[in-house]
Amino acid sequence: MKAVAALALSLVVAACASVSITNEWKDPAWSGPPATNVLVIGVSRSDTTRRLFEDTFVRDLTAAGVRASASYASIPPGDSGSAKLGDVVKSTGSDAVLVTRVQRVEDRINVTPTGPGYGGFYGWYGGAWASTPEVTQTTLVTLETSVWDPRADKLIWTVTTRGVLSTDIPRTTQQLSSTLIPKMKADGIIR
Repeated sequence: MKAVAALALSLVVAACASVSITNEWKDPAWSGPPATNVLVIGVSRSDTTRRLFEDTFVRDLTAAGVRASASYASIPPGDSGSAKLGDVVKSTGSDAVLVTRVQRVEDRINVTPTGPGYGGFYGWYGGAWASTPEVTQTTLVTLETSVWDPRADKLIWTVTTRGVLSTDIPRTTQQLSSTLIPKMKADGIIR
């Protein structure tokens, strides 16, 4: 299990083969206006994954009419980057900061027994020895994506998404982006 968790942390957004929103929260006291300039941060131990994630979201936000900047050019990976975050927000003019991180990784094991034997007990007994159950394992990854208002220094919107672990980083990042950007627009978080 630790190996799977380490893999998920290094892949971060390579997490979801198909993405579904499982929970959502929006600050009821936040009245906007919708963000027009977003700083994108992907929390990952892999610099490649971080860059792919941030570049995909920047490209897709820009295509949606929102100015966006990737954080990797200015903020080093790890917690030491938090010291530079305020400076980067100011220098980019960002009115929102979007952050995605792995929240949970879980393995699900499903055992499907074969059908019942026929012919009474003796038919069942022979069938039980002749057939074995089907066992499948699925690794589910839950991501948390949050949007912060840096002017008020407060969280304004957060969702959790769940998907099946995949190693196709570009495709799964695109799926996450295609799921979240329309949701942020519909919720009035971005213009």
